[in-house]
Amino acid sequence: MSVPVVEVDQLVIDYGTRGGVFRAVDDVSFSLNPGERFGLVGESGSGKSTTILALMRMLRGGRVSSGRMRLNGRDLAEVSDAEYRSLRFAEISLVPQGAMSSLNPVLRIGEQMGDIFDDHGVRHTRGQRATIIRELLTQVGLPPEVRHRYPHELSGGMKQRVCIAMGIALRPSLILADEPTSALDVIVQKQVLATLGRVQQDLGAAVILIGHDMALMAHFVTRLGVMYKGKLVETGSVRDIFANPQHDYTRMLINSLPSFDRLKSFRSGAARPVRPAAFQEGV
Repeated sequence: MSVPVVEVDQLVIDYGTRGGVFRAVDDVSFSLNPGERFGLVGESGSGKSTTILALMRMLRGGRVSSGRMRLNGRDLAEVSDAEYRSLRFAEISLVPQGAMSSLNPVLRIGEQMGDIFDDHGVRHTRGQRATIIRELLTQVGLPPEVRHRYPHELSGGMKQRVCIAMGIALRPSLILADEPTSALDVIVQKQVLATLGRVQQDLGAAVILIGHDMALMAHFVTRLGVMYKGKLVETGSVRDIFANPQHDYTRMLINSLPSFDRLKSFRSGAARPVRPAAFQEGV
């Protein structure tokens, strides 16, 4: 039996605020096997991105109060900051939500991709490096000439594909995709997810896709986790969750999808905004 790529066990993440401790993630557990696609879906502030930023050790102001995270059987709490730096891109990579803010505006794409290899001590001749970068760009459906361009010369979809190419450069076993299509139109969204799915299959990597679009999730992931107010309130296969949702919030997300078969007025209430101080009371 293979070791899970990632295991998250009873994860709790807190932030200190003027009004007290704000619990952003509360007792979240899940695991992924090699090649599996898992989606975390929920509204903004539900704890989705905080969970994967904890996996990357990139929390700002937050702390893991309890729980365990393992990557390929290794307890991440025992990994030093220097070792963690070497894990990023090599074993675990992040495809960010805002590609433009993640790419350096004053460096050409090829230089930024080359920095990944340099930072991990991977040396190439100039010809070898150029060939590898061309192959990575081709792998995500971009022309090799993109390596000579600056980020502002690319469309939103092209920038996101560059981020995918950077994320797979060192062939990681886990790819974290934090709403990678949120700023793109519908056609480009599907193209970017198709690219992500293709390279994920080539690597045999596991993927965690973060988002709030249930329809988009249904087209990409095989297993789904629904987050609400910091808790993982429901998990299961996409087929089971859509056929028989167990939680009221899951039903609300599914019912919010446009349909030609039914006409309903929009009803809110289950997901009204909460103040951090009221969060833990479940208000």
